[in-house]
Amino acid sequence: MNPEITVVVPYYNEQETIEYTLEQVGEQSLPAESAIFVNSSSTDRTFDMVERWIQKNQCRFSTKFRNVFEGTDNPASSKNVGIRLAETEWVAFMDCGQNFEKNWLEAQAGCAQENNSEVVSGVVYLTGENWIDRCAAAQTYGYKRNVPCIPSTLVKKSVFDRTGLFLEGRRAGYDVAWRIRLKTLGINRVINELVKIRYIGVNYSSNLAHLFRKTSLYHVHTVRIENYLTPYAYVIFPFSILCLSVLSLKAAGGLALSYLFARAFVIPLLKSPLMLREHPLEFLFGVGIVGISVDLARMTGVLRGILHYYLGKPVSRL
Repeated sequence: MNPEITVVVPYYNEQETIEYTLEQVGEQSLPAESAIFVNSSSTDRTFDMVERWIQKNQCRFSTKFRNVFEGTDNPASSKNVGIRLAETEWVAFMDCGQNFEKNWLEAQAGCAQENNSEVVSGVVYLTGENWIDRCAAAQTYGYKRNVPCIPSTLVKKSVFDRTGLFLEGRRAGYDVAWRIRLKTLGINRVINELVKIRYIGVNYSSNLAHLFRKTSLYHVHTVRIENYLTPYAYVIFPFSILCLSVLSLKAAGGLALSYLFARAFVIPLLKSPLMLREHPLEFLFGVGIVGISVDLARMTGVLRGILHYYLGKPVSRL
C-alpha cells in the first residue's frame, strides 16, 4: 500500500519558478495526498500566481493543492505551518527553484520501507552559474558533491511529536538543530543519494556583495542552537589571532598565513576536488577570495546573532 503523503513547500518571491514547482509536485509518479504551499511573506505576485494556478489546474491532478499564509517570514516557521496542517501519516519537504525527478516521492517512500526508516533525505548537488557561484559552492556545500538536505526529505509526521517542530523564526540552522535532535533521540535518518535535487539558475550567489549579505544573514540564525558550537569558531579564531598579536606578531602572522592557505587551497580541495580539475584558474585565483569573503560574512553574522539571541537586539539587513 502506498503511503499517504503531504508535500510542504515554503516560498518567498518565487514568481519566476513557482508554476514550474507546482507542476513538478503535481506530476509525481506517486501522487501526494495533498500539497501545501506556504507563503513566507512574499512581496511580489507569487501568492496570487499560486491561487490562480490552483483554480485553473486542480482538476488535472489527484493531489489536493492548498495555498496558505499565516504571517510567517522564514523557512523554518513556514515549514512548521505545513507540518501542523498536514493530515497524512507522512510529510515531505521541497523548495522552489529546484529541479527534482518525477519519481522523487516514490523513491523516498520505497527507501523508507526498504530500510524501515522514519526519515529519508535526498541530496543537493551544486554546480554554479558563474565563477563566484562555483567558488561559493566549493567553499560551502562543495562543488558537484552530494550533500544531504531538508528539501527532498520524507518524514513520518509522528517524528515531530518526539523532536518538536523546526526552530521558529530561523532562516538557517534549523536543519542542523533538527538533525542533532534526531541523533540525540536515536532516530535513524537514511540518506538516499539516488534522489538528487539541483538548483535552477544561481546555486548560492552570483556576486560578492550578495554573497556577503546572504552568508551573514544566514549565520545570524545559527547562533544559540543547543549542542552546536561551530558558529562561535568564526568569532573565536580571529579574536585569538588578535590576542596572540599582542604577545608575538610573528606567531600571529604565521597563524594568519596558515589560515589563508587552508581557506584558499586545503579546505576547498578536500571539499571540491573536481573544481580544481574542471576550473583550475577559478580554483587558483577565485576560491580564496570567495572563501575569505564567506568567513568574514560568517563572523559578521555570528556577532549579529550573539547580539540578537543573547542581548535581544533586532536583526537588521546589511
